[in-house]
Amino acid sequence: GNLQATSTRTHCSAAEPPPHHLSLMSLESRRAKSARGRRFLAQREPKLVENPRTALLARGQKSSAVVNELLTDLFCLKKPHAKHFRRHNAVHPWEDATPLEFLCQKNDASLFGFGTHSKKRPHNLVLGRCFDHRILDMYEFGVEASAAMAGFARGAGGGASGEAKPLLQFNGDGWENVVELKELRAFLLDWFGGKPAEAIAPLALERVIAFSASPEGWGAADGGSGGSRRIVRLRQYSVKLQKSAEATAPHVALREMGPRVDLVVRRVQRPAPDLLREAMRQPAASSAAPKKARNVSHSKLGGREGRLHLPKQDLSQMPTARMKGLGKRGVAPKQGGGGGGGGPCAPPPGE
Repeated sequence: GNLQATSTRTHCSAAEPPPHHLSLMSLESRRAKSARGRRFLAQREPKLVENPRTALLARGQKSSAVVNELLTDLFCLKKPHAKHFRRHNAVHPWEDATPLEFLCQKNDASLFGFGTHSKKRPHNLVLGRCFDHRILDMYEFGVEASAAMAGFARGAGGGASGEAKPLLQFNGDGWENVVELKELRAFLLDWFGGKPAEAIAPLALERVIAFSASPEGWGAADGGSGGSRRIVRLRQYSVKLQKSAEATAPHVALREMGPRVDLVVRRVQRPAPDLLREAMRQPAASSAAPKKARNVSHSKLGGREGRLHLPKQDLSQMPTARMKGLGKRGVAPKQGGGGGGGGPCAPPPGE
């Protein structure tokens, strides 16, 4: 019976999906049986305000030490919203992206980084985005020069905290004039931007990620023209505020903290028009959206404060412990025995 079941799964017909398709369908169609499971699935449902994007970093069947160090540094840049797989995976994103989509859906990741190494494409890095558990777009880079963050530990001056939101800087006018660089800038903003914020205090700015690219070779087809290559340089700096001669603002000192990477663009998979249109759609706020709670405010320290409206209290009706001897004046105490008329008795003498 086991051999027959194994042969049935292995030799599937053309109409049947492969095993990873079955696993992907089972994840989408399952229902929660407990309150904890319902809360878990509710966190993955579409929302008006999205959760911070999680990045999945994995290795292919064969990878190099340069790629492994770069994946580790990218994991440090994306923490705590990142997951790093240190084992090798038999995944080929450009040939069949379904296994990679399954891993992203299982780990609730909308960003991924995949590193491989081969003779044809040495030190290969693939970065991509997902929408609705489907790959939206991908960029394949070749790592030419790389310096890990561990080599800048002494000169970084303490580095930066893991959850600090970085400032992304794009050097050069090509990011504004060349269409390919505009698309790449939007891609890098989504990948390295982190959680969106309306404002950031100057003292909370701890690191800067700088990208630079020359506009030569970007207007031609893939691979460039005339031997020119499309190179993107990534640098990260720690921000240190120092005293300045002017009292208006402090002096900002930048110290390189790594990683230092030079990437050559090899292949690009642009998003499909219908999938991109669906991903850019913004849902309107419906009546089911939570309304603002009345009489609830938040303090400067982040605490939640509420105002309660109570009716006027009548202290005479408050139940308290009363002594037997403390009765109301002018009212006769109850007498046992006959049920004669219990009218008010005469006032005591002297009154």
